[in-house]
Amino acid sequence: MNISDIKEGVSRLSIEEQAALAYWIIHSLEAITEDEDAIDTAWRKEIRARVEAIKSGRVQMISAEEMWKDILGDYVKTS
Repeated sequence: MNISDIKEGVSRLSIEEQAALAYWIIHSLEAITEDEDAIDTAWRKEIRARVEAIKSGRVQMISAEEMWKDILGDYVKTS
């Protein structure tokens, strides 16, 4: 099914049914936006916490080379 098929099907609905469908579509988009906002807020909070942990010295940075050795070492162990 493509957008043309959907449009054709919707055009066969009554005005009331089209309005109900439009209402549902708009509200489903708002739910996505709310979810994205919540996700964005959670990531910003996580980033602030990580930056603070680095600045305070609670977390010690490692080089990219060390990081890849750790990641690839774990991968090889599980493969």
